Amino acid sequence: MENISPEDPIIKISYPQDWVSYNSAQTQEKILFLELLYEITSQVPQPKYKGNGRPPANIGEMIFSCCLKHYLDFSSRRSQSDIKLAQQLGYLDHAPHFNTVLKYLRKPELKLILTKLIQISALPLKEIEQDFASDASGFSTVMTFAWNKCNRSHFDRKKFKKAHVMCGVKTNVITHIEVTDGYVHDTLMFENLVKKTAINFDMREVSADKGYSTEKNLDIVTKHGAIPFIVFKKNARISEDKMLIWRIMLRYFKNHKEDFMEHYHKRSNVETVFSMMKRKFGSHVRAKNSIAQENEVLCKALCHNIVVLIHEMFELGITLDLSKLMEQEFMCKIKE
Repeated sequence: MENISPEDPIIKISYPQDWVSYNSAQTQEKILFLELLYEITSQVPQPKYKGNGRPPANIGEMIFSCCLKHYLDFSSRRSQSDIKLAQQLGYLDHAPHFNTVLKYLRKPELKLILTKLIQISALPLKEIEQDFASDASGFSTVMTFAWNKCNRSHFDRKKFKKAHVMCGVKTNVITHIEVTDGYVHDTLMFENLVKKTAINFDMREVSADKGYSTEKNLDIVTKHGAIPFIVFKKNARISEDKMLIWRIMLRYFKNHKEDFMEHYHKRSNVETVFSMMKRKFGSHVRAKNSIAQENEVLCKALCHNIVVLIHEMFELGITLDLSKLMEQEFMCKIKE
């Protein structure tokens, strides 16, 4: 290794910013967010009314209101005036009461719809994203539970929800997300993240940390045509009873570690995704109901994807027609 003198200047790596595109995206973001959110929610199929009792609210408008609330990171009451402004701008036919917004956040069927919308919102970037990264992060709640009950010392520990995410490493768009209770292990969600992403994207590489380092996970990535750059634990061994992909990647890791880590460190982008979501839309959820908490996290993820699309409109010059994508891709059925 070459000796570096203390007198030698330290060279800092810099990443230039396209300030013209960045400024345009930032200054127009809120207006474009409302337009894109309307495009994607106005096409959500409305459940059939059975004719018994009060007709349900328009599901697309309810998702619009929920996402606007989380985009602003306001409480349901404080977001009421912004929802009314959206109605005046023509994005809503009716401004729902804040209690109605909270009621719909507790609906289990909303989780399926929001997950599908997140997948659809990533589709405009399918020609750009080939390398992906996976990780999980927690969102705190107001709920607590007894921890270490078997010990003498009892204290309350906050419950939290965990977002398991697969994202593209160029634009940080979320291609699929699973929201679970806080203590569900990351690796249990990995297979579904890969499968759902592979439906819409041509996967070339998938990177993940040691928590995902199992033969099964490497095999899952390989079966979907991608190379798994999942860093190995210290006690990882090459033996004949291991899968072929495990032996190949472990040899590559040991013999060409610098090159392996260069691919692996694309995983840092998934940390950026969580940072973006939490700084912009909050690192906690407000609801007390478990289903509502999961739907809140999904709303944050959908808002994140729409913001990413807005910035890529200016950075990469992509054109968006989310209404057309909704007509082609929205296949989830609302259970009556």
